[in-house]
Amino acid sequence: MKRLFVFSLIGAGAILLLLNFSCSKGSPGSTTPVTKDSILLNIGNNIIIPAYQSLAIAVNSLDSSISDFNASPNSTKLSNVQALFTTAYTDWQSVSQYNYFGPAADVEPTLNSLNIFPTNIDTINNNITVNNDNVNAVANTDAKGFPALDYLLFGAGSNTLVNYTTDGEAINRQKYLAAVSADIKTEINNVLNGWSASGGNYINTFVSGSGNSVSSSLGLLLNSMDQDFEILKNDRLGIPLGKIPVGSSLPLAPTYVEGYYSGISTQLALAQLKTVQGIYLGTAGQGNGLGLINYLQKAEQQNASLKYNGGLLSDTLKADFIVAGSYLQAIPNPLSQNLSNSNAGAAFVECQLLVTLLKTDMPSDLGVLINYGDNDGD
Repeated sequence: MKRLFVFSLIGAGAILLLLNFSCSKGSPGSTTPVTKDSILLNIGNNIIIPAYQSLAIAVNSLDSSISDFNASPNSTKLSNVQALFTTAYTDWQSVSQYNYFGPAADVEPTLNSLNIFPTNIDTINNNITVNNDNVNAVANTDAKGFPALDYLLFGAGSNTLVNYTTDGEAINRQKYLAAVSADIKTEINNVLNGWSASGGNYINTFVSGSGNSVSSSLGLLLNSMDQDFEILKNDRLGIPLGKIPVGSSLPLAPTYVEGYYSGISTQLALAQLKTVQGIYLGTAGQGNGLGLINYLQKAEQQNASLKYNGGLLSDTLKADFIVAGSYLQAIPNPLSQNLSNSNAGAAFVECQLLVTLLKTDMPSDLGVLINYGDNDGD
């Protein structure tokens, strides 16, 4: 997810969203009244915290399994490690939306450093050769995190077990594998602690951060979520499809997909889309049905002029998430071997539309400034 960001301003003349809600209807199926803080409470306590908790459990289990594998490598233990990696990498897609604010952005290195892809296999192999397991050195920015584990655990195919047993660099490779895993575990648990009420208690800051300024919880969430969602459009789909910069017709780049070696790229992309959809609807994790859609519906109720193609933006977004998901679901794993599948191109186009709706139209209706930008033309 190597990206170049520049600052841009969106939303001049935006309609201010009134956040001091009186009781009104929530999302379909929700019995929880929409009040000033109920949406943030749901997103914070029922979506964000559970997502970090699930990921922490997954990476803790993965790290323990790697320690067990390194102690006496065999095929059964390797398969267990690989399965736990798949679970952890998929769970990562449920927290990456919060990488650009709060504890994930305040730690050093920032949490998004755990998913710089494609990974640099030359750097990884050189580190193994010289026995350098300092994964947080500047030179190892793209030789750590989940993409590095993806290569270390799947990159040698049927020879993976040999790499950790009879190969001349087996011991060094075990050390590097352990170092990458331990770093992931440490960083995830630190961020979870930062959010937790018993730790840094950022959850209290988040749920009480009313308003629609850039520094409000809504402003921070939208900026971070949109920035992360562009990684789905650009890095997970656009670059491998040869469509970034937008309007390009470059050769397919299968090795640039996320999860290239494990072949779970489509699964990861769908997991990220489903998470953003769940934040919008308020139904991700243990959500009760209060999400960003409620902010948007409230703005639409307060200003009848807020229309999108003759209808409501809130309904359009809801429908487009379903369409994008249907295209992604129709792409078989691995994505690297199915980039010519028509559904891959259709998924990119639909995600491109969603980026515009999420980054431009929705923030404008909510009076939220998006203060990041990119250079791909959207």
